[in-house]
Amino acid sequence: MDDGGILFDETTWKTHILTASAALVYETLIEQGGGNAVTMDEAAQVVRDTLDLDPETPDIAQLLAMLTTLGVIRR
Repeated sequence: MDDGGILFDETTWKTHILTASAALVYETLIEQGGGNAVTMDEAAQVVRDTLDLDPETPDIAQLLAMLTTLGVIRR
């Protein structure tokens, strides 16, 4: 999918299509956690400091909420 990606949630059978930017955030958080979920504070810091994005903008906040639902970010 160009530079984007697709995530499939086996528990809900929902498919999530990621833009290139969303895929980059996802991949960066997976790397940061070493394959394990990161905390929301860690995710916000990575988004802000590593990717130079504002974690409180509506689009990024929505992405982080989705990644929380998928277990990439733990509550």
